[in-house]
Amino acid sequence: MKTPSVPTGASKALWPAASLAALTVAAFALAPALSLGQLDLSVTLLTYLTIAQAWNVLAGFSGQISLGAAAFMATGGYTTALTLVHTGLPWPVAFLGAGVGAALLALLLAVPLLRLRGDYFAVGTLAVSIAIQALLSNWNWAGGASGLTLPTERIPSGGNLYQIAVLVAALAMALTLYVRHSAFGLRLTAVRDNEPAAAGLGVSVYWHRLAALVPTSALTGLAGAVIAFQFVVISPDGVASVNWSLNAVLMSVVGGAGTVLGPVVGVGVVYYGLTRLLQDQQTLSLVIEGLLLVLIVRFAPQGVWPLVCRAVRFPAARRRVSPATAETGSDSSPQRVCQP
Repeated sequence: MKTPSVPTGASKALWPAASLAALTVAAFALAPALSLGQLDLSVTLLTYLTIAQAWNVLAGFSGQISLGAAAFMATGGYTTALTLVHTGLPWPVAFLGAGVGAALLALLLAVPLLRLRGDYFAVGTLAVSIAIQALLSNWNWAGGASGLTLPTERIPSGGNLYQIAVLVAALAMALTLYVRHSAFGLRLTAVRDNEPAAAGLGVSVYWHRLAALVPTSALTGLAGAVIAFQFVVISPDGVASVNWSLNAVLMSVVGGAGTVLGPVVGVGVVYYGLTRLLQDQQTLSLVIEGLLLVLIVRFAPQGVWPLVCRAVRFPAARRRVSPATAETGSDSSPQRVCQP
């Protein structure tokens, strides 16, 4: 009997990668057709998607529960603002500097933070966010509590800013796809699931955790630069607010941490489904978001996306299983079928 071929990680990633590339090109081409309000909303959604996917890679795949997104958002946003306000460099340099600055901060913090595990790591990253917000509030060169106003004639806006946000979100999605389908990602999830066992098999725990921390921090820094361009005025209470960290966690967990499409669903549910619809009732919005998080963690810890996927796709896939497939014992579990 002919043995069925088993697709490799690269071949399984081909279709999702091609789909991502096509969607990115389509989103770029869509810019002229969108109104200013639609462009602004799209930039906000794409920024949330970026930080949610970055948190997803860091926590969902490597097991590092972080509350430090605000620290890297602030680093990226203020690197961009300070470069534009105090130098004559063009915005692309300031924008790239945001990613580099956030990555350097991650490298600097890696020595103390990566020694921490579990709740201690989460508290440590939260402490960094609070410290950076306090530092910026008292740093006169950065505008103090009032912040800085970017020179509007030297920054992208409208369709150009939207396309930048598309590119950054696409990079975040591409990183998640790479982690999901690569040997590196397998080692990373091994570290997440059983750190001592992974170390016993020769996996460098420290370097794999660092390899997840640095690029996700850089992406979060680029998201901070996008926010700086969008808001024009950047302040510690805005880009350095811990709410960015909490929203990154909420959107990823609600959608489904450790999946590729979970954060996409989470952004839609949390931001467009709750925050935007209840924008005139902020207190109620926060209460509902907190309640939603509790319910998800209690009754659907894998998130909304795996639930939807099992309900919609898995029964159809199960009906298509052939006798030959059943004999070979191929994995047709919901987790396998639902993952891109």
